[in-house]
Amino acid sequence: MEALFYLLVAGVLLLVPVGSLLGFLAFRQRDRHASRIEALSEEVTGLRHELEALKRQQFQPQPGSDEAASAAQAVPDTADADVDNTALPLEPEPAPAEPEAVVPSPDYRRPSVEPRFAQALKENWMVWLGGLSVSLAGIFMVSHSISAGLIGPAQQLLMALVTGVALHAAAELLRRRHLGTDQVFAALAGGGSVTLYAAMLAGVHHYQLIGPVLALVGLALVSLATMALALVHGPLLAIMGLSGAYLVPLLVGGEGGSSAFVLSYSVVITTSSLLLMQHVYRSWLWYGTLAGAGLWWLLVAASETNSLAIACYLPVLLLLFSFLPGRRRLSPERRREALLAVLSVWGASIYGQPVDAPSFLVWLLILPLAVLLPQSRQQLWYLPWAAVLATFAGWLAWSGRWSAEVLFMPLAPNYHQDFLTYLIVASIVVVLTGLWQWRSQLTLRRWASLVMLAPVVWLVLGWLLIQGGQASGNWAIASLLAAAVYGGLAWQLERNHAYRAGLVWAILAAHGCYSLAVAMWLQEASMTLALAAQFVSLVWLGRRYQAPELFLVLKVLLAIVVTRLTFNPWLQTYEGDGHWSLWTYGGVTMFAAGAAWLARAEAIRPWLEAVTLHLLVLFLGAELRYWLYDGNIFAHEYGFTEASVNTLLWGALSMVYVFRASVAGALGWLYRLLARVLLVLSVLSYLVLVVVHNPWWATSVVGDTPVFNMLLLAYGAPVLLALANSRFSDLVPVRWSLCVAAGAFGLFTLLEIRQLWQGSEMTIASGMSEGELYTYSVVGMLYAIAAILWSTQNRSALLHKAGMILLGLVIGKIFLVDMAGLQGLWRVAAFMGLGLALLGLAWMYRRTSGSGKASES
Repeated sequence: MEALFYLLVAGVLLLVPVGSLLGFLAFRQRDRHASRIEALSEEVTGLRHELEALKRQQFQPQPGSDEAASAAQAVPDTADADVDNTALPLEPEPAPAEPEAVVPSPDYRRPSVEPRFAQALKENWMVWLGGLSVSLAGIFMVSHSISAGLIGPAQQLLMALVTGVALHAAAELLRRRHLGTDQVFAALAGGGSVTLYAAMLAGVHHYQLIGPVLALVGLALVSLATMALALVHGPLLAIMGLSGAYLVPLLVGGEGGSSAFVLSYSVVITTSSLLLMQHVYRSWLWYGTLAGAGLWWLLVAASETNSLAIACYLPVLLLLFSFLPGRRRLSPERRREALLAVLSVWGASIYGQPVDAPSFLVWLLILPLAVLLPQSRQQLWYLPWAAVLATFAGWLAWSGRWSAEVLFMPLAPNYHQDFLTYLIVASIVVVLTGLWQWRSQLTLRRWASLVMLAPVVWLVLGWLLIQGGQASGNWAIASLLAAAVYGGLAWQLERNHAYRAGLVWAILAAHGCYSLAVAMWLQEASMTLALAAQFVSLVWLGRRYQAPELFLVLKVLLAIVVTRLTFNPWLQTYEGDGHWSLWTYGGVTMFAAGAAWLARAEAIRPWLEAVTLHLLVLFLGAELRYWLYDGNIFAHEYGFTEASVNTLLWGALSMVYVFRASVAGALGWLYRLLARVLLVLSVLSYLVLVVVHNPWWATSVVGDTPVFNMLLLAYGAPVLLALANSRFSDLVPVRWSLCVAAGAFGLFTLLEIRQLWQGSEMTIASGMSEGELYTYSVVGMLYAIAAILWSTQNRSALLHKAGMILLGLVIGKIFLVDMAGLQGLWRVAAFMGLGLALLGLAWMYRRTSGSGKASES
């Protein structure tokens, strides 16, 4: 008792001076405002009297004056109008008995929220600090009395309840006495609500004087009363009540509260806040409610103690945010934010459940709600699919927590039966609720897609978590049976016109189950071929039922197959006991070609033609690697052969992607980007051949056969590639492509001449014979003559200059190198041959250019 006495004395010594000071300052401020209003009223009254006197003096008519009479008749109307327009705004409005101190609603026309907050803090910091102090005092009263054990539990609870009620009563008494609201009154009421929250939570957690159900009822009443009083006292009470309600359990503390009670308490506070928004909507109130509800989910989920409480809490939130506030108060954008946030948290909750003790059937609760909510029939029609995908993603992420080495860690065998039961029930729940919605909206395809495809999603989830994504004959047979069921269902839907909207989705589900069966059974090259077989079936069904949706699925399947075959040489390793590249790459190309032929007069045909061309290039590249590496297509080395193959493959694919960009529509920019990347890779690979693996100084396997050897692939084929790029591609200027083609052709010629005389030993260090030396001159002279004559015939100035430069180089080489060691008749013959060749070239040039007659005259 002595300690309690000292506590009361300290409280009086602290609160009396502070309260006196605050009261004195408030009194002075009130007197100053009253004096100012009285002075303004007297000033306005004086100005009005002066204007009336001036009007009587100025417009009074003078006797004997016609002009004054006419002015007296003409001016009064205008003068009256002027007086009316200027005098009315100066009429003082009746001052209220007490100025209202209500927080103004946000003005969204202002440029920034920060100046408004700073102004409000400058004006109301004392009130806010006082309300915070009162709230903390109530919390600390409960907390300190618990820790100190000053009085008994019943007396502590009673004291806290009486204090909270007293603060509310004081706020209401002051409001009625002064006939208006004030932030001071709202702060007192907010402190009372926070104290009541703390008292009831302490009564449950610490004193065990109140049962959980009774406490929740009391908390609900306090919360509803607080939000109702916020309509009277203003937004400050709503802010204090909301923030205090969510934060009080953290400040009171205690270990006795269960997850179910804490989340039920959060539901009560969230419900009362949403009911307040039925009458007054504020953005800060909405986002504060979302943050508070999410805070308590996060605290409970972090403990990993009770998945059942979370699995019940989130569906309740989904219901609350779906129905409250009303449609007139809450925009669809805000409701979408809340509902999608709850579904995202649902997936995160599945991921966060204990690894060694997972729950199963409890994670079904949100699925029927998401399907049957009224919002799913309106603007938020994607909620059912969002719930299914959030559940799917949550289970996959949870499976990945088991091991960092495996992407999908399979469940322990003792969980298989429970998880299969969960998947079956999930399929039944989604299908039945989806059918209920589809029955009343037969023309909407979204319900048909949910009914048909959701079981396929659960089938994939079961295979990944039970089988670990590995090959399984049993799962493949089950998937094939599902595909057969969907095929029969599609046949029935074709005959039933009422449910015809589900026909396309049944076909898609059948193809999806077939693809799953292929993935579950065939793990290597055969899987790609089996997937590609659907090219033809999708095109045929799309034409048969006039269903463009199947063509969208076909595009996705084309992308998957092309990506798989493109990156196979770097990502996969198959058995090399057969010529699998022939029937995999070649078979897929044939399926694509057949689908392109079948899709005549369809919009999908340009896509199929482009993919067929792409697959043809991949097929040729794979076959080339097969024969060059003796069947080892996946040889991981980057030598002379690999660089030659990659130069051709990447260059050809670059032109294919340019063609695909012309038919890709909105994705044209992506294909052009990929075409540029492939072209750069092709150029770099060719530079590696020229600089690193050049036979002049590097040991390369070229072969002894003239012309038809590896030089033809490595240095001859890029010439054709550059010429084709100049004609069919707009990635680089035509002149650049032609220059590259000319340079590459010259290098190819020099290397072929070297191989002709030296065989496979082409290094410069091995020397050079006279025959090889003269061959370079003869071939160079022939090339120069052909270039000059061609440029003259086609009027190409660039080619003419190149031919003349080459001719000059050849003549210089002949004089300085070839004829340096010749003597006697050999020198005579050499000069005679060179002279005759130049004269013949000049005569042919004059004839082709048409300048012969001019010279003769």
